[in-house]
Amino acid sequence: MPTKKNNSFRLFEQARETANPRVGTLSEQLIKLRQRNIAESLADFEGNAHKLEHVKSFSGVDFVDDARSTTANAVWYSLQSMTKPTVWITNIDTLEALTEDILSEVKSKVKEVVLQGVYNIDVYQRLSEMGVPVMMTMSMEDAVNHAFYSCQKGDIILYAPGIHGNGQQTYRERGDRFKAAVAQL
Repeated sequence: MPTKKNNSFRLFEQARETANPRVGTLSEQLIKLRQRNIAESLADFEGNAHKLEHVKSFSGVDFVDDARSTTANAVWYSLQSMTKPTVWITNIDTLEALTEDILSEVKSKVKEVVLQGVYNIDVYQRLSEMGVPVMMTMSMEDAVNHAFYSCQKGDIILYAPGIHGNGQQTYRERGDRFKAAVAQL
């Protein structure tokens, strides 16, 4: 005569036997879903567009698009990555965005800053106080032209905006504008 313990064990075994195929089927469906999501993500992947992207070398000057650098940390990383004297084109418009880390990199690597677009006089003054030449321009074309003519052979022009688009322009649009301005040289 089966005991209660044996009956419970048999019920558990029966439940496990019927659950295993369901779990297997569910696992297969999850794997297929993950594979499809990965495939879709890779299909949309743009590579390194607008992230420390070498755009062009012209007359010994390298042009680097880092329009994806919309935060202080991203700008710091961009500046830190530069291995040659750099002219930095930026859209930073608040003193809070100029962190000590960024200012340290500006002091050691940046030969000139071009503030493009609407600017804050406090940002201009803070950078000027560091002894770094600062130029203000309204258009990307003017920013690229000024940066290019202030460079020497072997320099880098880095576009790292340091701000989000604020709903006006995406990083892609700003990066494309930088590339178009470089192409006009």
